[in-house]
Amino acid sequence: MTKAPDRSLRALLVAVGALAVAVALALSFPSWRGHLTYPAAVAASYLVTWGPLVIALAATFRFWRPSLRFRTADVYLGVIVGVLARAAGILVQYAMTGRMPGPGLMVGDVTGIYVFTTVVAPVVIAPLIEEPFFRGLLQGSLERGIRPWPALIVTSVAFALVHTIADGWSVALIATMLVYGLIAGYAVQRTRRLGPAIIGHAVFNGLAALITWPW
Repeated sequence: MTKAPDRSLRALLVAVGALAVAVALALSFPSWRGHLTYPAAVAASYLVTWGPLVIALAATFRFWRPSLRFRTADVYLGVIVGVLARAAGILVQYAMTGRMPGPGLMVGDVTGIYVFTTVVAPVVIAPLIEEPFFRGLLQGSLERGIRPWPALIVTSVAFALVHTIADGWSVALIATMLVYGLIAGYAVQRTRRLGPAIIGHAVFNGLAALITWPW
């Protein structure tokens, strides 16, 4: 009778440990990134952020694997999640800064590294790592010990703070990522599937890339 609670507790401890390592590495990264070439620094920034999460996911795969079930409806729900969260994020940014997001300024040609950091990493890779970790592992393990809504809130706050640490401190960014985390987490909570959050994450980041692309 104690196997399920023990398993969820182990999963939670692994998730918290991975987050602690990722945050520590992200905070220390600026002190040694100057010794790397730009391509190496880009690769290292993703490695220190995602590496601990991937290890945690591999170590707890049996725990969060059931949430990998996918249905066609998850695509439509994910699009709704991504669009709603991005729209809310734009409103939050405008309310806090008085500015709307717009195309970025590009000096020279669009490089492969720029495409990777703007499109490939956030739209393709991030949803496949971050959603299983935050919504599948962290939120899923928290729900075994506390009520679903507190688990959703704690996970969303952790998601927002980790992104702010990795991308630069910004109240507008924290609020935007918190809104997305709450919407995506609620979709997973209701469906018990990661599909809506993975698709939603891709749409959410894809819209940001589309809006800020230097046309």
